[in-house]
Amino acid sequence: MNVQGHYFPNASSNYQLCVAKISGSHVEINHGNDEPVRYAINELNLSSAIAGLADELSFDDGGRFIPLDVDFRWPFNAKNHHSLERLEKNKWAIIAAIVVTPLFMWLMLYKVVPAIAVYSVDTLPHSVVEQMGEQSFAVIKKLALDPTELPDEQQARVQRHFKTMLDELALEKSVYRLSFYKSQSFGANAFALPHGRIVVTDELANLLADKPNALKAVLLHEIGHVVHQHSVRITAQSAASTIVLAVIFGDLEGIAEVALGTGASFAQQGFSRDMEREADSYALTQLENLGYSSNDFADAIEALQSAHTTENEHLKKVNNLLEYLSSHPSSQERIDNARK
Repeated sequence: MNVQGHYFPNASSNYQLCVAKISGSHVEINHGNDEPVRYAINELNLSSAIAGLADELSFDDGGRFIPLDVDFRWPFNAKNHHSLERLEKNKWAIIAAIVVTPLFMWLMLYKVVPAIAVYSVDTLPHSVVEQMGEQSFAVIKKLALDPTELPDEQQARVQRHFKTMLDELALEKSVYRLSFYKSQSFGANAFALPHGRIVVTDELANLLADKPNALKAVLLHEIGHVVHQHSVRITAQSAASTIVLAVIFGDLEGIAEVALGTGASFAQQGFSRDMEREADSYALTQLENLGYSSNDFADAIEALQSAHTTENEHLKKVNNLLEYLSSHPSSQERIDNARK
């Protein structure tokens, strides 16, 4: 069998038009007037067969031979060598890949990654969680928090309520700490950090000043985040999502980086909504255990909803459209659940 092609001697970029002849257990490269060069077939390296590309031979001395016919396939080692090419041409394999790949991505991002996050949280030393919380608190305080302007008496009253709940729930006072800050960025809000510090803004404290039980419901919700280690879990999930997506797509450069970042963000949002529901459930359960009403939680959400409602009807419609992207369940869902 004679095959026309280009021969690149000794790893050179210069090629010669020649003929390769398969002769028994050898391949002969005939350069025309030069003496043919013989190579043992069992010492050849064969490039991976890809549809539309020529089947390239590589030799131990650095030489290469590329057939002119891109569809030509060498008869030796064909069974194993061309399996990928046959797979690429199999329409059922292509359809299966189209169907299976999204299912695999969904399984990894929404089942495997959260499971890894939950497991990793249980193995983290307390010192790591404490350091994570303090570092997060330092950054947030620098970027979005100002010294509180609440009267000392008001702060002391809320602190007493908070410590009383900790005692009744048998929670460590050394872990759960309450701080007050003014924040134009957060407005009327509260948040919990991984190591147990809970921040209440002046705006929220003033909003619920005449509804102390509603403020207790908010504090219980934030305690729920700490009890279930949500901050650590979402950090672990974010890291795991990035690693999984980077392995699947190869790297995080250019368009791939944007796409992977968006995918990880959406995955985290879904996990975060579950976390919010879990914290809501904790707050509602503990309100009942402490002798309060679940309506206190609903009152808090309604007050927050009223404080954050936009006066512009167009923006209100936009907010409704963006509800899906929110890290929290809808306010109405939370209110209805509390008033059941």
